[in-house]
Amino acid sequence: MILNATEIKNSFGKMLKLLDYEDIMIKKNGRIIAKVTKFEEPLDSDDLIREEAVQYEPKDRKVSYEEFLKLTAASDQRYELIEGQVYLLASPKVTHQMITGQIYGQLFNHFVGNKCQPFVSPLDITLVVDKKKNVVQPDLGIICDMETGTDEKDRYMSIPSLVVEVLSESSVTKDMVRKLQVYMLAGVKEYWVVNPMEASAMVYAFKDFEIIFHRSMKKEEGIESYIFPDVKVTW
Repeated sequence: MILNATEIKNSFGKMLKLLDYEDIMIKKNGRIIAKVTKFEEPLDSDDLIREEAVQYEPKDRKVSYEEFLKLTAASDQRYELIEGQVYLLASPKVTHQMITGQIYGQLFNHFVGNKCQPFVSPLDITLVVDKKKNVVQPDLGIICDMETGTDEKDRYMSIPSLVVEVLSESSVTKDMVRKLQVYMLAGVKEYWVVNPMEASAMVYAFKDFEIIFHRSMKKEEGIESYIFPDVKVTW
């Protein structure tokens, strides 16, 4: 797992819990500067030898869905599980929230009385890729099967039609590479990536687990949906 220095400072206690599952890489100014590994105190000389024998082996164990649920069950922090990697979500900044709110308000007004309804984070979305479960929290999106896609515990367990991520400087790689891959392979139909730093947005449409449409739009153009032709929002 990779965390930036600010996240470590603000959530040190939560970071220690994550060490039960994997090592943590600390990033500062875009560069990994340290690695934190859980310390296992040896009980006897045999344990010490075994510890020394394995400390040079690559440690790339993935976290299972069940382990992720156990990790997050008693936590008030927000996490995502993407391809076995756990991500601690930082608190969004003002610009991010302003953009998210503007888009959500326009989607809400557009879909009043429609079976499709917009949602806004935090909402866990469980997506299956290659029989493995990922848990993501898109900034917002549109769900068209809320009644049938919700389980007995009032958790949404189906696939949104459209998801939206508003980029921050720390989430560019995750949102534009890892999440794009998960959304495409899990069956999401459309994905918007809003980039406040470049005043632009990218729209992707998926079919049969491939990209069938992509278009970059400048802020002044607004964002036009591919699967909902009458939907256009500004931000």
